[in-house]
Amino acid sequence: MARILVVDDSKMFRMLASAPLTEAGHTVLAVDPLSIFEVLKALYAFNPDLVLTDYWMPNCNGETLVKVIREDPNFHNVKILVCSSHGEESLVERMGQLHINGYILKGKGMQSLVERTAQLV
Repeated sequence: MARILVVDDSKMFRMLASAPLTEAGHTVLAVDPLSIFEVLKALYAFNPDLVLTDYWMPNCNGETLVKVIREDPNFHNVKILVCSSHGEESLVERMGQLHINGYILKGKGMQSLVERTAQLV
């Protein structure tokens, strides 16, 4: 199974996402994005197959995180799934240009998240 890094400023979402992914057999590390540097420390230490990240986070913008991951050759094969409550077409399009592997809305439920994750890893 896959190693999944969950990055979200909502403790509730981190718990809600981690539980079904762990039940599905994945190894999950949930990180509170206190800063981009904290997330990068976790990224390098955990070496995930997939990063599941929110877009709108006060201390670590999801777009910045995606750019950093995509620019680092160590993470060339890491899949990125953005899970956000913001679904504006322009935002989804802009994130797609950064070569993410998927964008889903948080309101779709955890089953949708598990299914989309299974497609990627």
